[in-house]
Amino acid sequence: MYSDLNRRLKMNAGRVVLTLLVFMSQACAAIDAKSGSDKKPSFSIQKDSAGKYWFADAEGNQFLSLGINNVIAVPFRPKPGTDYYNPVAGQFEGDYGAWKQDVFRILGEHGFNTIGAWSDGELLDGPLFGTICLYVAGYAQERCLDGLRPGFEQRVREQADLMLRRYPHRETVLGVFLDNEMPWYGHGHWGEIPNYTLLETALSLPGDDAARQAALDFLKKRYPTLEAFCEAWGRPVSSWEQVTVDFARSCMSEQAMGDRQAFIALAAEAFYRTASRTVREMMPGVLILGTRFAGSAPRPVIEACGRYCDVISFNQYRAEPAADSELLTRLWIWGGQKPLMVTEYSWRAEENSSGNPNTGGAGAVVKTQAERAENYQKYVEDLLAYPMVIGAHWFEFADQSPQGRFDGENSNYGIVDIHHRPYAELLSAMKATHQRIAGIHARSDREAPRLLPKPKAVVFEASQRPQRPPTMNLLSTEPAGEPELFHAPDASIALEPGTDCLEIKIQTGRDWGCGVLFFGPRAWAVKKGPAFATDLDGYTTVELDAEIPENVTFDLLLDEAGVDRPDAVSYDKRAGDDGEGFLFSSIRAVRERKIYRFDLKNLEPRTAWGNQKGARRVDIHAMKGIAFHFHGGQGEKTALIYSLKLVR
Repeated sequence: MYSDLNRRLKMNAGRVVLTLLVFMSQACAAIDAKSGSDKKPSFSIQKDSAGKYWFADAEGNQFLSLGINNVIAVPFRPKPGTDYYNPVAGQFEGDYGAWKQDVFRILGEHGFNTIGAWSDGELLDGPLFGTICLYVAGYAQERCLDGLRPGFEQRVREQADLMLRRYPHRETVLGVFLDNEMPWYGHGHWGEIPNYTLLETALSLPGDDAARQAALDFLKKRYPTLEAFCEAWGRPVSSWEQVTVDFARSCMSEQAMGDRQAFIALAAEAFYRTASRTVREMMPGVLILGTRFAGSAPRPVIEACGRYCDVISFNQYRAEPAADSELLTRLWIWGGQKPLMVTEYSWRAEENSSGNPNTGGAGAVVKTQAERAENYQKYVEDLLAYPMVIGAHWFEFADQSPQGRFDGENSNYGIVDIHHRPYAELLSAMKATHQRIAGIHARSDREAPRLLPKPKAVVFEASQRPQRPPTMNLLSTEPAGEPELFHAPDASIALEPGTDCLEIKIQTGRDWGCGVLFFGPRAWAVKKGPAFATDLDGYTTVELDAEIPENVTFDLLLDEAGVDRPDAVSYDKRAGDDGEGFLFSSIRAVRERKIYRFDLKNLEPRTAWGNQKGARRVDIHAMKGIAFHFHGGQGEKTALIYSLKLVR
């Protein structure tokens, strides 16, 4: 969320002499961290006899890192004419030292022991542990590839040195983050698009970019000839120069998918190996706390992070106040059993004293501050009951501007409002949680996961329904609603009725593409449930009669009636389904008109949409509809659909 927050931040506050606040939450010993001390503690990670992981200071005192992000006196690039947190000029009448001391009081009294990312550098001379986000590869969208370019080590040194100048007090720095929410998925920092990975990002760069050349060299090493490459990827080119991003995105063969993952591994290895080694040379004794994944990352990236970092960190905003056990398992096992910490999480409330509308920002919105407090307690206690989780950093110290911060976010994330007034219920829950959290961590009987969870097989069982016709063409019956069009911001889709077919005009853009969903017959509408829900039970196969341009890649999707975002607070289950989404393996179209058959027993879970904790059962008695999804990067095309039938 704050991938560039501390960039260009100007600090004009002078240093003040403070009385050292001494506090101790369970398993957290205070550190003598007065600025200017010759004592430079070395932090480590320890595993106790019970198999529990902890941070530890130079004296061996073990603790969990309980932090707050973005503790600053003035927000980054506030918009003119808006209300925003500005306490030194306001509530403290120009006295920065008084604000600083009150910040330490609030955090100390409520059991926090760590200053999180993007915080004021002058706060790191106080009684709390500090963390710094270094952005070692800068801020460019393609920075995940920078390790493949010459001179990366020197750029890491220069960027880290530039960032560290903002933090004059580093005696209590617990660790550093190499970056935040890097776009390891190629197209962005979260959400997998199978044909838009780091390899496609590299191939989209100018011809003289070393990262593009590294991608081509990588492919040449994997295939002895250009002809062998073309055969493996399923499309012809006459020269390596024609291996462009558009070419790559049109290829969905099994070999192409494997090459993509291997290239991601190459880029991740180059980044983490050099960046970690260089930062360790610059800051001996300081832990490297990972790169704050935006939830997750491709497996090769997690593996590389685990090889070179001391901690794997990730940001995740949960609707449910409970740890994501499957994500923790993947990060722990793929990361080589390196300890984990959550570095962004939060809940927002409609009830707040800043006037935040909460229309911009990540995470769930609850009704009251009491609910925020309850969610904090439940989540942190569940999360830190895992033996390998050693920290949790809340986002953030103060509310955002109700009129929107620099990027439009306007949410109640703070433990204080924009007038520096504490949220008492939330802070009270935080204090009570922190007082017992070390004991919960130490006494928990929960073990670190040993195996990745086995994916649930999709179960499909059709009833007989003999009264229904043997086939049902969704294009020739009165639908429960007009087709639903969806597309990425850079794409478009339109429908035009033809003489004997439906024309689908697509412009797929370069992001995730576009699609159209067809609802079931109005006559089969479900009496109780979401709008347009229909009962399609009794059929076992989908038949698509279509003429789709050659090599266009598409998916066929089935969505249950209550389908919604994967992070939805709840799913509408009134129709009897649990809001899951399903899909068939991607299809690459042939040149001529063809009947494509899809057996419903071959459906797979749809990970980018729908309830991820559903029963993995296709509830065809309560369906939203059947959809086509055209992958991005395929340009302008026209597909002709003659029929879309359900067949026994």
